[in-house]
Amino acid sequence: MSAPSASGASVLRCPVIFDGTNYCDWVPRMRLHMRGLRLWEFLTGELRCPPCPTAPTQPVITEKATDAEKTLLFADFADRQASYESRFSTYRAWLDEDARAGSILTASMVDRIAADIVDFGYASQMWAFLRDRYEPTGQSTYLAAIRQEQLLRQGDSTVEDFFAQISAIWRQLDTLGPQLSPDTSTSCRAACSPPMCLSDGCSC
Repeated sequence: MSAPSASGASVLRCPVIFDGTNYCDWVPRMRLHMRGLRLWEFLTGELRCPPCPTAPTQPVITEKATDAEKTLLFADFADRQASYESRFSTYRAWLDEDARAGSILTASMVDRIAADIVDFGYASQMWAFLRDRYEPTGQSTYLAAIRQEQLLRQGDSTVEDFFAQISAIWRQLDTLGPQLSPDTSTSCRAACSPPMCLSDGCSC
């Protein structure tokens, strides 16, 4: 899927659009999408921007310089100029690819979220901002899984379907549990537990 840019060129946005609520589903699809375009490392910051080179200055030729000395000075300048142009080309290419990564990233989300990141200088800064704001912590995900476990009911589902659903939640809890301390896991379950009835003779 592509979206038109301001210049009229197509931007190959991710098929899954981030709307602020589907971060965990969007990130894996975005990773595959950007890897296919060879741009994933621009988002993660693994492929860092090379330093911008400084253009060499023209050699100063004195009146006393011999022809041989002039030849050496000009040859040295030509070598430094060639090196500068090569390094600048690499630097410019990185900026172009980073801009492309940023364009695809912002096109792969709703406008209100894109507005929060368009002022960042590099795609990796955009990605880091989204991760810090929207990536759920281990504790929040664990709490959500516990609530889902407690609210799950068989209803009209078959025993097999219900068991598959509850097993998926159990696997998620088993995965998240070791990331949390025992005290945190216990407090999470306590926070999600229904209040205990203290009425005399109550059997609820």
